[in-house]
Amino acid sequence: MGDAMLSESQLYRYFDDHNVSSDAVQYILNTRNSQPSRMVGTHARNNVCSWFYSEKMERTISTESRTAERAFVVLSEFDRNVFEIWDQPEPVIIQKNNSKGQRRNSSYTADFLILDKDGPCVVEVKDVATITKLVAAKAEDWVKRYDGSIDYLPAKRVFEKIGLGFRVFVASNDLRFRVLNQELLLRTRTMGSPCIVEDDLSNAFEESFCWTLYDLRERMKLNDYTSIIQCIDEGKLFFECDTEMLSEPRGCYLVKRKDLLKYVSEFRGPKIYHDSLLSAIEVVRMPPTAYAESALERLKRIGSHENGRSVRRWRALVKKGGREGWSEFQSLIPKWFFSGNRRRKVNELVEEFLYKYIIEDHAASPGLSDYRSYIRYRVRAQEEHPAYPPAARTTFIRRLQVLSERVALIREGKRKANAVAAPSNPLLRQLKAELAWQRAAVDHYLADIYLVFFDSEECPHVMRPWLTVMIDLATGCTLAFSISFQNPSRRSVAKVMRDCVRRHSMLPREIIVDRGSDFRSVYFSALLAHSKMELVLRPSSHSRYGGEVEGLFGEFKKQWLSQRPGNTTDFKNARGVDGKLQPKKLAVLTPYDFYREFETFISWRDSCPKSASISAPRNILARHMREFPFIGVRQEFNSEYAIATAVDGRNYKIDFQRGLHIGGIWYWSPELNELKAKKNSVEVRCDPENPHVVYALIGNRWVPCYSSRINRYSALDPISQWVDGLIVLDAFSARQKVKAQADEEVVRIIRSMTESRQQHGKSQIAVLSPVDESQEYEEDSVFQLLKDADIQTLEVEDWEVKHVW
Repeated sequence: MGDAMLSESQLYRYFDDHNVSSDAVQYILNTRNSQPSRMVGTHARNNVCSWFYSEKMERTISTESRTAERAFVVLSEFDRNVFEIWDQPEPVIIQKNNSKGQRRNSSYTADFLILDKDGPCVVEVKDVATITKLVAAKAEDWVKRYDGSIDYLPAKRVFEKIGLGFRVFVASNDLRFRVLNQELLLRTRTMGSPCIVEDDLSNAFEESFCWTLYDLRERMKLNDYTSIIQCIDEGKLFFECDTEMLSEPRGCYLVKRKDLLKYVSEFRGPKIYHDSLLSAIEVVRMPPTAYAESALERLKRIGSHENGRSVRRWRALVKKGGREGWSEFQSLIPKWFFSGNRRRKVNELVEEFLYKYIIEDHAASPGLSDYRSYIRYRVRAQEEHPAYPPAARTTFIRRLQVLSERVALIREGKRKANAVAAPSNPLLRQLKAELAWQRAAVDHYLADIYLVFFDSEECPHVMRPWLTVMIDLATGCTLAFSISFQNPSRRSVAKVMRDCVRRHSMLPREIIVDRGSDFRSVYFSALLAHSKMELVLRPSSHSRYGGEVEGLFGEFKKQWLSQRPGNTTDFKNARGVDGKLQPKKLAVLTPYDFYREFETFISWRDSCPKSASISAPRNILARHMREFPFIGVRQEFNSEYAIATAVDGRNYKIDFQRGLHIGGIWYWSPELNELKAKKNSVEVRCDPENPHVVYALIGNRWVPCYSSRINRYSALDPISQWVDGLIVLDAFSARQKVKAQADEEVVRIIRSMTESRQQHGKSQIAVLSPVDESQEYEEDSVFQLLKDADIQTLEVEDWEVKHVW
């Protein structure tokens, strides 16, 4: 037990071994047999929510915070003494104190229910900052024990009556390295047994009592780190899990006996920086330059045997500092930092009205400049408190800066408020991805360029394409991309996932996305769970998340698109641009051209230097794949994955003479004949890229059904296949509009010719004026020439036909 959830017989034996009460058994069974009692992220929209795939549970486990709940899940998944982990268990009714100190009934849902070697236990997970606030504000419910543990009394009382243990897990920042390391150790458990010979390992440690992970791999002549990390997981090797990272092999020191870890620091040598090394230092201990120069000048004057009043006072400071353990230099450092009048200078009534004005009036007036707002404030302040003058403009601007986040929230919403908010403490932030394929981000971008999807010579029809890009967060490499003429949807997501698999035969372990409907769909969640990947939702309306993908889009726009015809990168005032110079009129690039150009751009970008690395991102990606092959999720592009990524499942009627009619195309498979006289419709999934295949559910199998053009499609080059799918599938509606325009023009032409025949008694024809290839046209329709055509009477001769018999 420990690496897989309990079977039914093991579960009831577990109940017997721990004397679990009948109420507790029922609670556990209800939790095991139902879906999580609530959807995470509904109330925690500022949190990073994730769905962690558990190999132990063979299902996803939802977490509502990355540094607390997800950390607990990783630690529990790694712990072989934890047999099962269930998120969002059955809710219970508790009695907690309200703000008035009165007990009120409330529904309570714990974070997790775990079954471990000590018995079943319900767990509430909080971080240190949240616990500190709760203990201070709600001391009747949240209690800190003498040993540092935390109790949530309302929940503890209820679960004790049921017969279940209850505890509060406090996630501290000290766990961040341990969680990262245990994640890597977990990944190697699916890679088979280590290929290291025990004698070879012993021989290596006879040569040296400690090795870095990098040096040991070189010594053992291994291709990657998998086997060594598996030895760590099995307890054959040890390292400082709380201060070192397996993802940094040169800085991770291994020993064969755990008690030898304390001697590694002597062997390793001093570091420039380590965790908790630095702290704030008082000015008297480390003065700035001006302070130091003043102290040195005072020492010089004391040494010159002056006897003025100032010098006598400085000598007294030296004696006093000596009694407190300070040097002469420290004793003479000026106390300028105490200077200044720190008392509030603005009258309390003025201060209160200024605050009220900024929140209620200034913030509610979008577009009003700071200067005009200050003038309005002065007028109203003179009416509100005539006995006191209004605050100065400098004070007004300072208060605006202090309240900028609240003003932005009222004026421009949550997204703007998050943008102007102060950064978080870097020491408390989650660790970034260190290895390729550990975490990737996916996002969409409406490209600032028009592409020609239908060319009628006189007036090309154009559309702006959507780019969907997957970027590796550790290396910055672009892993995959897709292009679409439709708004972001499940189809866009499926295409970028397929592109990643085709290029690398691998998928990232985690995918972090925004909270758009395409990413929150059941389809996307099921697709990631199918590949045992983790879905991570970043906070809503938070522009600081997703900066890696946004950075790529910004570079593509400024460095590439701005130099291509038909771009809109600097097109702001549409009414100020001549009609024939608008981007739509200048578009010449086709989807084929755009695909090749974006491919060239990302190839160039992945070869450019990033930050302080001495290798190009693509080289780092290749090295990580070679040295840490267990990080990514192996995935071959086969029939199973093709059907898993197919979208739009619904029923279609079967015509047994022609097949399935979907999107103007007929599809057929001989196996559809099996449904004759049994069913007249079948559930179908449409391929997101290939317009000439769909998948029909016949019996218990998904069967490919093909169009008549599938053979031609298979002979196209890869980019042409992609373009064919883009035009047929994504531009279908736009092409239908063009066709409708053509049909309308035909009706008008026929009606015009009919009216002319009735008027003149003779038929007429439309004569088109010759086209000057060098002349530029501004027609809005491909049929403008037909509109302007000259209708002339058709002159015919009567020919007598004589038959000779």
